[in-house]
Amino acid sequence: MKTWLAALLVIILCMSLSFNIYLWVSLKQHNDKAYELEANYEHRLEDSEKHKSDVNVGSKAEPSSDPRSADFRSDINRSNTVSSEIKGLGLSSSQLDQDQLSALTALLNNGQYALLATELTNLLKNDSLNESLLLLEAELIELTKPLPTVLVHYYDLAELPLSNETLTFIDTKIATLYQQAQTQLSQDEQWELVARLNEPLYQRIPDAKHYTLNLAEAYAYQQKLTLMEDVLAALPLNDRDANIIRNKAYEMRDIANTDNMPSESELVPTGAEAARYETRVALERIGDQYRLEAKALNQKATMILDTGASTTAISSRLFARLGRMRNLTFIGNFNVRTASGTIEAPLVQIPRFYFAGYEFNDVSAIVLPENALPDSDGLLGMNVLGQFDFAIMPQSSELVLTERD
Repeated sequence: MKTWLAALLVIILCMSLSFNIYLWVSLKQHNDKAYELEANYEHRLEDSEKHKSDVNVGSKAEPSSDPRSADFRSDINRSNTVSSEIKGLGLSSSQLDQDQLSALTALLNNGQYALLATELTNLLKNDSLNESLLLLEAELIELTKPLPTVLVHYYDLAELPLSNETLTFIDTKIATLYQQAQTQLSQDEQWELVARLNEPLYQRIPDAKHYTLNLAEAYAYQQKLTLMEDVLAALPLNDRDANIIRNKAYEMRDIANTDNMPSESELVPTGAEAARYETRVALERIGDQYRLEAKALNQKATMILDTGASTTAISSRLFARLGRMRNLTFIGNFNVRTASGTIEAPLVQIPRFYFAGYEFNDVSAIVLPENALPDSDGLLGMNVLGQFDFAIMPQSSELVLTERD
C-alpha cells in the first residue's frame, strides 16, 4: 500500500513539474515576441519621423498658389519638383499636409492639368472620400470639360457621404454655375447651347422642373416642336408654365409661315428724320468676307462680320491680350460648331465691348483656337448685331445699323 502511494505521489510531482516548465516556456516565448514587436514599432516610428522631416524639407520651396503672383509665374519648375516628390513618396491623401495640397493647387493654377489629373487619380485611389482632393478634382473638371459634364459631376459628388459643409458648397456651386450660364445664353438667344446645357441635366434629374422647362423653351425657339412636346410630356397637361412655352412656340411657327418679314432694303431708313437714328460702319472686303473694327475692353480688334453666327467669337490671341480670365468671366466649356466642324471651346463674358460707337456690357464670346481664326481677332455675331435692324451695302462697303424702338 505504501509503495502504491509513493508511486502515485511521484507521478503527481512529475506532472506538476512538467506543467510548470510548459508555463515558463510559453511565457518566455510571449515576452520575446512582444519585445520584438515593440522594437519593430519603435524602428518604424523613427523611420516615419525621418520621412516626415524629409517631406517638410522638400516642401519649403513651395510657390504661391495665387496665379497673379510673380513668384508663382516664375516658379513652374519648383511646382513640378514638389509634385514629383509627393508622387514618389507614395503618400496617401490623408497624409497630405497643407503645403502639399498647395503644390497640387499650384499645378491647377499653372494650367498643368494632365499632371494634376494623374496626381489626383493616384491619391484618390488610397482615400476616395478625401474632400479636399475631390473638390480639387471637380475644379479641374470645371476648367477642362464641357459645363454640362461639370454639373453632372457635381451631382455625382453630392451623392457621396461627405460633410454637410461640403454638400452645401456643392449645392451652391451647381446653382451658381448653372444659373450664370442659363441666364447668359438665354439673354444672347443661344438656344442651341441652352439645349446642350439642359439635355444631360434633364436626363440626370428628370424631376427638376426648371431643367424641363428650360430645355423645352430651347427646343421651342429652335422650332423643334416634337422634341419640345416630348420634354413637356413629363409635366401635367394643364401645367401653366408648360402651356406658356407651347403657345409661344406655335405662335412663332405661325409668324414664320406668313413670310412677311421685311427685306434688307426695307430695313434701311430713308429721309432726314430716319438718318438721325442710323449709323454707318465702314467695312473692308477681303474675298467673300467683310471686316470691321471693334474694341474689347481696351484692346482693338479686327472682326469678321458673320450674320450666320449666333454668338460672337474671339481668337485665342485676343483672349490672351485681354489677360485671360482675370478680366473675363468664365461661363464654361461648350461643344460649338465651326466651319471646320464641332470643337470644344470656352464661353466667356466680356464686361465691355465697343462697336460702331455703342458700348455693350457683358457680351458673351466663344474663344476659338488660333487656326480657326488665322487672320482676324474674331467674329462679330448676332448677339451683338441682333440688337439692331441692319443692312449690308455692298457698293459702298458699309454696314447700316438702325436702332430699334
